[in-house]
Amino acid sequence: MTTPIIEDAVAIVPVSDVTATMDFYCDTLGFERRMISDDRTFAIAVHGDAAIHFVRADDAASLHATANHISVYLWVRGIDALFDQWRERLSALEPGRVRPPFDQAYGMREFHVKDPDGCLLFFGEPAEQTAR
Repeated sequence: MTTPIIEDAVAIVPVSDVTATMDFYCDTLGFERRMISDDRTFAIAVHGDAAIHFVRADDAASLHATANHISVYLWVRGIDALFDQWRERLSALEPGRVRPPFDQAYGMREFHVKDPDGCLLFFGEPAEQTAR
């Protein structure tokens, strides 16, 4: 008998404007528009095997949670090359929304980006795998 396993997990992030969020993820971060609902209340963005779902939220508490308590960690191969690919677009964002690549004490090389609603995106790869 095969032991059941969970193969993947996907974050569902509350956002104020699904269209604007998808524009940011696709135009700035190079994600693909997998789907946007006709009523613009739900969308899915993917990059490689990673996906993030977005749901429109009209209440302040949900959007406060997005800005202050929601983070998404995205595992990367080639962290420095990815940042270099996005560097020009990321440099156009407001100050404080991007932290360039750096090494964490726990062995990961990361860079961070805040999306339009303040969701903190961690892009990371084991530091020993980076070719700098």
